[in-house]
Amino acid sequence: MARDPLQLSLPTEFTSQRLSCRRYRAGDGAVYHQMLQENWDHLYEFMPQQHLAIRSAEDAEVVLGRLASEWESRNLFIFGVWERASGAYVGECYLANPHWEVPCIEIGYFIVRASTGRSYATEAAHALLRFAFTELGVERVELQSRADNVASQRVAERCSFSLEGRFRRRHRKKSGALVDVLWYGLLRDEWQSRQ
Repeated sequence: MARDPLQLSLPTEFTSQRLSCRRYRAGDGAVYHQMLQENWDHLYEFMPQQHLAIRSAEDAEVVLGRLASEWESRNLFIFGVWERASGAYVGECYLANPHWEVPCIEIGYFIVRASTGRSYATEAAHALLRFAFTELGVERVELQSRADNVASQRVAERCSFSLEGRFRRRHRKKSGALVDVLWYGLLRDEWQSRQ
């Protein structure tokens, strides 16, 4: 039976072995703006339109404020990811596009260029799956990956997602090129059997 998402009392942070994931707070705009400046080429293809307009820490604060509103309405749960040992910002993970009548939700993530190759995306995704299944009570988590994003596909496989479909020429890159999109799914009982 679907739960009323507005009635959920949700934690705003959680940890894994090496990472601390927390909801963005007022004052995080400076860190977010700096991250975008340092990772523009690395993240440009994946950035939503509103992020492309961020030109200052103040702009970032406005965007993070909008993300907080999405959290309150239970449409988007977005977490900054920090390295526990150093406190360095290393990326972001989120749950989006909920279908509360099922309930199911979509997972996403990115890691800054300087922190890639350390399996942080996989670790953050595992922690976020725990949040989705235990805190949100979803029955299914979905993951989309462009067919040319091999790193994201590896995360899906390491987190035990099943490839459920390939949508041909489903995504237009910012360059104009069309690419296929792979669709993955993970069910609650599958996740529980691997815990």
